[in-house]
Parts: sequence; C-alpha cells; structure tokens
Amino acid sequence: MVYGAVEAKLDRVQGSNLWLTIGLREGKNREIRRVLEHLGLGVNRLIRISYGPFQLGDLKPGAVEEVRGRVLRDQLGEKLAAAAGADFEAPLRQREPEPKPVSKKPRSREAPQQPRKPHAHRRRKI
Repeated sequence: MVYGAVEAKLDRVQGSNLWLTIGLREGKNREIRRVLEHLGLGVNRLIRISYGPFQLGDLKPGAVEEVRGRVLRDQLGEKLAAAAGADFEAPLRQREPEPKPVSKKPRSREAPQQPRKPHAHRRRKI
C-alpha cells in the first residue's frame, strides 16, 4: 500500500506510552495503525481532533453540528468553492424533530408459538 505524506509530532511520553499528533492529507483504511505498526509501535487508541480545517472540540461521537455557509466558504477558499459549485446563499436546512421513543406493546395471553423445526437438508444423487 502506498500512503501519502504523514506529519507526526511527539506530544509526550508517559511510561511506556507515547502520545502523538499525526496529520494526514488522505486517510486510507487503518493507515495510522499500519504506518505505526511498520515502525514497531502498537496503537491502543485513536482520537480524531479535527477533520480538514474543522476542529471537533467537544463534539460527541455520532453528534452532528452544522457548519454555517460563511464559515464553509472561508475554509474552502474561492477557488475550491467555485470548483464545487456550492451555493452559499441557499437557506439553511431545517433540523428534523427528534424521533419519539418506541414503546413496546404488551404481549397478548395467547398460547406461545411452537418452535420451528429446522429444514431438512436435501441430498441429490450424482
């Protein structure tokens, strides 16, 4: 596998653990783990701190935060924004309401279903 340039900075050493900040231009599947393994280092945990020019800060896993058009335009720059054909003047999408929790219906007092028998395997004569 051929990887692009990787920038790495040693932040601190804590016992036998190393804390590194690694910057990638293009993240391929398990790239950091494979590069560090090649150097004889194992990875215990990865923490993404930014995605492109956007700092994730305290954003929880799975959470979504809208990036305003003006900020996105400033981060992309004129050339990339024009190439993307992005409309930064378009109205922001309205957030969808949170789905209501599904409550379980109580089971009726009918007789329980009998367990199904496994399918008999068919054999062919050759």
